[in-house]
Amino acid sequence: MHHWSRRLFALAAPLLLTGCLWGPGKFQSDLTLRKDNSFVLNYRGEIVIQMPPDADANSPTLAWSDKMLHCYKDGRVEQDRAILVDPSSDPPTVESRPSKPDERPCTSAELAKGKADYEKSVADAKAAKRKDNEEMAKAFGLPGLDDDSNRAFAAKLMKYAGWRSVTYRGKGVFDVDYHFEGSAKQDFLFPALPDNDLVIPFIAIRRRSDGSVLVTAPALTGGAGPLGARAGAAATSAMMKESNGPRSRAEGRFTVITDGEILTNNSEDGAAPHAIGRQVRWDVGAGSTKIPETLIRLQ
Repeated sequence: MHHWSRRLFALAAPLLLTGCLWGPGKFQSDLTLRKDNSFVLNYRGEIVIQMPPDADANSPTLAWSDKMLHCYKDGRVEQDRAILVDPSSDPPTVESRPSKPDERPCTSAELAKGKADYEKSVADAKAAKRKDNEEMAKAFGLPGLDDDSNRAFAAKLMKYAGWRSVTYRGKGVFDVDYHFEGSAKQDFLFPALPDNDLVIPFIAIRRRSDGSVLVTAPALTGGAGPLGARAGAAATSAMMKESNGPRSRAEGRFTVITDGEILTNNSEDGAAPHAIGRQVRWDVGAGSTKIPETLIRLQ
């Protein structure tokens, strides 16, 4: 398990550094597994590209202040560097620094030029960071951060089996209706996205040699997401703090229904009766930290 976690961290690190990662948003999902090995998977709700804060042209910045400009008697003019503000934190204030002996009040023209230069530097910094994030995302098979690329990606998904409806809503959010019927005699992962080299599965079905089936839902967890659940809170907290990586936005319910025998499960309430046999369910939100898992004997 620890070896797998280290490999996942190594693969996911570049995307965590950009803040770009596929994940569930608000959803409802159910998986029906039958003794004849057939299964039906439904996922309705959101799939989200979690974008870095500075990917948004309207992300907060430190507002210009005349205190940022320093003018000197010999004609020199110095300006404090542009600062991009993390929207999750309180915007900092500009600390007044002691005036130097040769410092003088700036003229109105100097202040106007300083403000224009500062605002341009902020815009340039945002554009450069956005370009870097977009190139990294595309290298891992994610669509671009612009709306046109995401609409084109939604149309592309509709060409593949199971995707009954995919609509790009904006700000990295896709509304989807996914329905797939298959056989549990082979392993199955959802979602399988075209051109994507790294996806933490929302739902995975894995066949065992004894005929039982292991169902896990790695991405359907809250908090720091599957990385936190697999690697432990301390390791993930350090990595998230260093990289400003995305936190899970998963919110919904995942239900597994079967006429087979539920051997193990880690749900809060355990197995309950259902019309075709038994069911287990997991409510996912910001406070949930476990990865849903159940082992079912179908033969």
